[in-house]
Amino acid sequence: MTTDTPTRPVDPDGEEHECKRHGGEEQGTDAACPGRPRDPAVDEAILAATASLLTEAGFEGLTVEQVAARAGVSKASLYRRFDNLADLLAATCVAFAPEAPEVPDTGSTREDLLTLLAHLARTISSPDTGGPLPAILAAAGSNEEARRALSRFSTTRGTPLRTVATRAVEQGELPAGTDATSVADMLAGAVLFRSLVRDERVDLDRIASYVDLLLRTGR
Repeated sequence: MTTDTPTRPVDPDGEEHECKRHGGEEQGTDAACPGRPRDPAVDEAILAATASLLTEAGFEGLTVEQVAARAGVSKASLYRRFDNLADLLAATCVAFAPEAPEVPDTGSTREDLLTLLAHLARTISSPDTGGPLPAILAAAGSNEEARRALSRFSTTRGTPLRTVATRAVEQGELPAGTDATSVADMLAGAVLFRSLVRDERVDLDRIASYVDLLLRTGR
């Protein structure tokens, strides 16, 4: 993705103003570049364009020019909203993934984990999420910005699993000292591997086998 930034961008999408440059980088915030209020529809168009391009051509086929053209906006509008590629990719993940679930508290660690992992499996297999996320995952191994975007997204979305795992340790269902983040990573990783790497459907029986193995070995 190219990072050339125009010195005096003029937007065709109704957000025209002159942006100042400081230290060689465009200051694209409204505070630095007073002008017309940002149009939320432009944000939506940019994210939708990014998602569709990732689905069609993968990460390697993603460029600023293509996103701007698909969204029907200028590159200046895109740069004003997203400082870098990681910001754009992370925002796309959030926009096209279902909202993070509430932390369940059914009184059963097993049921709580099943609920959260089933939600993850549905998210991964969703047509809306399925294109952007696998493309970013595939690029994360070799691209720093893709890794940063994925890290931001996974850190926030992993909170419910970590909370349930922490509670399981406190209640003695997992050994004292068990790292909740490692538990969450192992469970979520198993679902992601089965779905994205092996391209298999992750049903409730498969999820239950992961959870039961964890709780059985943790006793």
